[in-house]
Amino acid sequence: MHNLQYSEIKLKQYAFKIRQTFVSTVATNVSQKYTVQVENLPLLKFSEEDSNGLMITVSSTTQDNKTKLVYSAILLSWGVSVNINDAIHLPYMLDRGEQRVGTTVKNTLQTLFDCNIKQYNFTQHQLLQFGFSFIEHDTSRSTDPFVLIYKTPQVNFKDKLTLTFDVGDLHIIWNGIKEEVNRESEQVTLAYQILQNQIYHTLTLDITVFDLCEVILSKAEVKSNGVLKMKTPEIVNAVFTVLNEITGLEA
Repeated sequence: MHNLQYSEIKLKQYAFKIRQTFVSTVATNVSQKYTVQVENLPLLKFSEEDSNGLMITVSSTTQDNKTKLVYSAILLSWGVSVNINDAIHLPYMLDRGEQRVGTTVKNTLQTLFDCNIKQYNFTQHQLLQFGFSFIEHDTSRSTDPFVLIYKTPQVNFKDKLTLTFDVGDLHIIWNGIKEEVNRESEQVTLAYQILQNQIYHTLTLDITVFDLCEVILSKAEVKSNGVLKMKTPEIVNAVFTVLNEITGLEA
């Protein structure tokens, strides 16, 4: 992000610019006012080499003084000091809230810092990268669930197939593959092939005709539309490590 600065004055200027954009594009309801804050988060980083994190919050207040948080976003880089083959360490943006508010915030940031904000949509292989990385770093019990959710191609999006495994069984598969294969992309492919074969022999189900769309553990979740949920520091680190790898391969 070009010329991003962390001084209190600059952060207030960024917040003012975002709010200015709201006045012209979002705030169509005269009884509703928006407040924007940009906060420096110096402790939200993997190491001293990483830039400080930033939090952007947007709140709306009605005429009767009822205030609610309508949007929040965190900007951060992760693991610049970690050597990952072919990785590119770009800033990441995690956000949630009202879509039109988020669109306005992102458009303003792109203008302010001469950057492009790209939403992730994960492929099946990338979902599996996350899944097996979660397995490697997860602290769940061996009997906790590892859930794969599939969509049926060309069928109503509400129709989904859910398969549940024990985390311990996936640990056995993953650790066995890692002992035999060094290349990580091959590890993911081979581990999933073993899982596919087990599904076929157990359920007589050819899972290759379905589209994987979600991977869920008790402390982590990833969806093909880019949604991520992380509940422990170990999982947070696993997520951003995989994102760095994915970004490097796509560059």
